[in-house]
Amino acid sequence: MKYDVVVIGGGLLGAAVARELSRYDMSVAVLEKNVEVGCEVTKGTHAIVHVGLSYNPKTPLKNRAEFIGASMMEQLCQDLDVKYKKIGKLGVAFNDDQVKIFEKMVISGKRFGLSDIQMIYDKDKLFKMEPNLNRDVIAAMWTPNTAIVSPWGLVYGLLENAEANGVTVHTECEVNSIAWDSIDALFNVETSNGTITAKYIINAAGAHCDQIARMVGDDSIAMKRVRQQKVIIDNNYQNAIKHVVRTLNAKNAMGDFITPTVYGDLMAGVQLGPVSSIDDVDTTYEGIEEHVVQSMKKLVPCIPATAIIRPFSGVIAQTVDGEFVVRPSKENSHLIHCMVGGSGMTAALPVARYITQMIMPLVKEDMVLRTDFNPVRKDLPHIHDMAYEDVAELLEKDPRYGHIICRCETVSEGEIVEAIRRGARTVDGVKFRTRAGMGRCQGGFCGPRVIAIIARELNISPEEVTKKGGKSRMVDLSQKTCGVRRES
Repeated sequence: MKYDVVVIGGGLLGAAVARELSRYDMSVAVLEKNVEVGCEVTKGTHAIVHVGLSYNPKTPLKNRAEFIGASMMEQLCQDLDVKYKKIGKLGVAFNDDQVKIFEKMVISGKRFGLSDIQMIYDKDKLFKMEPNLNRDVIAAMWTPNTAIVSPWGLVYGLLENAEANGVTVHTECEVNSIAWDSIDALFNVETSNGTITAKYIINAAGAHCDQIARMVGDDSIAMKRVRQQKVIIDNNYQNAIKHVVRTLNAKNAMGDFITPTVYGDLMAGVQLGPVSSIDDVDTTYEGIEEHVVQSMKKLVPCIPATAIIRPFSGVIAQTVDGEFVVRPSKENSHLIHCMVGGSGMTAALPVARYITQMIMPLVKEDMVLRTDFNPVRKDLPHIHDMAYEDVAELLEKDPRYGHIICRCETVSEGEIVEAIRRGARTVDGVKFRTRAGMGRCQGGFCGPRVIAIIARELNISPEEVTKKGGKSRMVDLSQKTCGVRRES
């Protein structure tokens, strides 16, 4: 298989780069080692669109990309039919020292271009905005343009749109080695699916960026990986808060948070220490019970621990100094590193455009824009969000949209079938495309039905259906007592 450009990594950044490359007259492929795209760093993000608050002078590229990305996100979500909601953020202070830190952030933010950032000292105003906020809060930093979005919705939207514009996506395609052919001036990429050749490579491998770099003898990317443990709170408490609420961590940077999601439930989380591997996503008693739950109670005391329906963990991968790395490799300029880390979701589109508009033309002179690029993609139907008359019209075309599989989130068989048609191959693939299994019962009711539909549509046995690929099989029929495995 031969391509002009290969993008390594099917997360949010790789998806954004692939879509931007599809604007040009060239062949492009995305290589994702997992069976599903967006299932590593992207899946664990908190889904907050940062406004670009410049409080770290050591990370100018990160600050600028975040600032620009925030202004581009709403239009991107509109083009890709992805859920987006501007709700604002309150950075809350519990003492005078924290107030002073937030005041410095406001000064820095205004200097950087955030004209609407402000401090709120009036407690009556503050508690009118958030009636359930802890009464010990004495002031808050207010950024009205902070938004929330569906991160996996963005990945699917970007890649589906990229595919519609000619990009090829290879899943279960792990990169094992990269060799440069100086005679033909191209890379030979050895993968689990065979050899793929490319004239250029975009290294958007997220937590594995340093490993990809070392395959060409480049050890210039020094990375760290930090685990963030979080909980999802039942949507019965969706009115408990209206805005993103965050406080400062021990290093006086933004830390603990609780936020609404675009789906109606709430998410709370806290950043805990470093981990050595992207696979270290286990939740712990210390992390959830002693940190996240206590933080949640401190910010919004009215939410009980019993409202939590699922704990989960994600790994944030970033450079040691926190700055983005977006540049050609020092060993071979045809390999372009694209490592973002924290705020990567917000910054993905401007970083992708920086690569295609500023970096690629330096190494590839014939960057010709296509005249037939279509930036619009339509999401699969979600009957939970549709008006009755629209659902009725949909049912006339396909009665399976009237067969409810997930009662908690009102997900129909038709939606699950469409998700599989668009690329879902696992229970998680269906879950993140449709929300089947994301409700209060966490798949207790719909799980077996989802497995049966996947098996039927993919023409495989239920025993072959996995949660997220690999050995994560959901059903074991070899035992005398069989059932569905409930794996994390």
